[in-house]
Amino acid sequence: MTEFIIISVLIILFGGFLYWAYLPDYRRNPKEFWRTLIGMPIGILLGGIGFRDLNEQIRKWAVGEKKEKETEK
Repeated sequence: MTEFIIISVLIILFGGFLYWAYLPDYRRNPKEFWRTLIGMPIGILLGGIGFRDLNEQIRKWAVGEKKEKETEK
């Protein structure tokens, strides 16, 4: 029974974290919210273990930055 209470409290705390941490981002751009919700924690994890280039690519994907194609003359 105590395990159920502990797990319930952890789930409530995690839900509260998601609500307050990501609510401003959701209000700013609801269409891109899921990219941020998925991309940012993965990017932080990859940056922490040393994959900085992959972290930068995921950050650009999550933020929605697009590469500008250079035209050759």
